[in-house]
Amino acid sequence: MASNDADMLERIPQTVPWKNWHETVVGPIKGVYNVWYPSDRPRYGSAAINRCTVQLQKAIAAAKAENAPIRVVGRGWSLSKAAIVDGWLIDMTRLNGMRPLSADQLDPSYRGDPADTNGLWLVQGGAYISEINRTIEGDAFARSLHTSGAANGQTIAGATATGTHGSRLGFPALHDTVRAIHLLAGDQKQFWIERASYPVASPALPAALGATLLRDDDVFNAVVVGLGAFGVIHNLVIETRPRIYLRAENFEDDGNGNPLVLDDAMREVIRTLNFDAHPRLRDPGGKRPYFFQPIIDPNTTPPQMLVTQMYEEPWPAGYQPDYGLREAKFGPGYDFITTAGALLDIFKPAVPLAAQIARAQLFEKGTHHGSWGELFGYKAPRTKVASGSVAVAHEDALAAIDTLIGMNVDLGPVPLVFGCRFVAQSQALLAMNRFPSNAVISIDGLWNKASLAFFDAIPSRMAAAGITFTQHWGKSNAWNAARVRSVYGDKHAKWIAARHRLLPDPADRAAFTNDYMRELGLDA
Repeated sequence: MASNDADMLERIPQTVPWKNWHETVVGPIKGVYNVWYPSDRPRYGSAAINRCTVQLQKAIAAAKAENAPIRVVGRGWSLSKAAIVDGWLIDMTRLNGMRPLSADQLDPSYRGDPADTNGLWLVQGGAYISEINRTIEGDAFARSLHTSGAANGQTIAGATATGTHGSRLGFPALHDTVRAIHLLAGDQKQFWIERASYPVASPALPAALGATLLRDDDVFNAVVVGLGAFGVIHNLVIETRPRIYLRAENFEDDGNGNPLVLDDAMREVIRTLNFDAHPRLRDPGGKRPYFFQPIIDPNTTPPQMLVTQMYEEPWPAGYQPDYGLREAKFGPGYDFITTAGALLDIFKPAVPLAAQIARAQLFEKGTHHGSWGELFGYKAPRTKVASGSVAVAHEDALAAIDTLIGMNVDLGPVPLVFGCRFVAQSQALLAMNRFPSNAVISIDGLWNKASLAFFDAIPSRMAAAGITFTQHWGKSNAWNAARVRSVYGDKHAKWIAARHRLLPDPADRAAFTNDYMRELGLDA
């Protein structure tokens, strides 16, 4: 071990504004603390974690000494202002250790199957989803994530803390696979947090980390979608499933050469998730999809669609996933979306064509096979992408879709497409997927003034239609304090109470507060 691990922490003052990955959020910061895994590369375990903890808490203490706020940034994937702070950022993307928990590390009252070898994984918060996929899907472990977002460039802590909604049909969100959280609540305290209703780890594990074991459902359900407001999420325990191989069918025709459209049969599938209601969506083998996503292009009449259905199949003997970056087969180069978005502010007649191009870049037609990590891999990197998501109760799905299509008529045309996913309810207090059954509508396309105006208009239009909805904390949204309190009610109050319990010192709460939280009324 190096003398006090001085090479693990680097303080870099910054005079230029920080930008997120998609270059849609810009803000001044004081600088960045880079934190490295120990240079002697010890096995990921309590000793290595403790060395990392020391450095993370040094960074927190230094920021507090300056009365400057601080928060962790991962890949900077969020399109909202969730990561921006007028103080210091901690870049912990190099803290990416991971290993399965062994049977002797589990609490005797753990309700999962202790014989499910390699089912629970201890993962450092800086690990990318892509890194997790590559590690767990290999022959050594033969596991897969239950779900993820549409891509894998986020860190696990960033994706879960902002409530990434997940993809799997009828399954909850990515954060709902988290079973324990190792939280650094300031520069002096750390907690190992689990639900009292679902104990996981033997008390010896948090004790080895110097963390206070706290089993409380409300506290866990607050921190798991905590928006960085509770401190630094250093490690998490995530639940995985046996390795999955998928057949993905992406199509935009009705089987007879005609465009697939939002007709009565398609509306019935969206309303009921009965895939026999539409001849093109019915699987000849009678299987129910593991994943279902209809994409709606509102700039065509009637709205044309591209549908993705994925089916679970046996893992082929000897199959080795290929995680290489793949560009879409159709579409121009890296910065096309940035350029097109600016041009479309001036030349609106081209918007329908641009929406088709955006659709083609985001989704590849045809049949594809692969693991979860392959199919939900990197998209071709694009700057200035417009992206937001709303979630509604499943029974309101068609009304919400119709409202968004009507908005495009009134405000557009807008270079956006609407993708729908159907996910189960979360226990997290500020979960986007808060309804008993959820339709999540992702609104994606080109970043320009028209798209931003569209996002801004969503609350008033949904309210006029009488639709209760939530929005993705990590994407473009129109949340404000009044809407957060109205939508989440007593869950909002429980979230605030949990923050005061873990951070009773106002100086600690101030250290993990940013303008985004103030706008949302989450800074109490």
